[in-house]
Amino acid sequence: MNTILVATSTSENKMNTVADKIRNYCQAENIEAEVIASNVYKADLEEISPAVIVLLGQNVLETDIPIVDGVPFMTTIGENEAFQQIQSHLHT
Repeated sequence: MNTILVATSTSENKMNTVADKIRNYCQAENIEAEVIASNVYKADLEEISPAVIVLLGQNVLETDIPIVDGVPFMTTIGENEAFQQIQSHLHT
């Protein structure tokens, strides 16, 4: 099963809202994925092992894991394209 990490260094409310949107999208599209929300500074990437990271705010991560900008999920501008980016990084 794929894991999607939604991470932020600021607002937990925004992070949880975005995580819920992504969960709902995955469910609607029959995509099996675990969506985890975590503070970007506290997330243990090795333990979580995400297929993709949805990052809210400035990128402070140095990783080879694909990162998708999470801002479209807060503004709804470009949300569908962001969902497609996430899906493109998931293992089917």
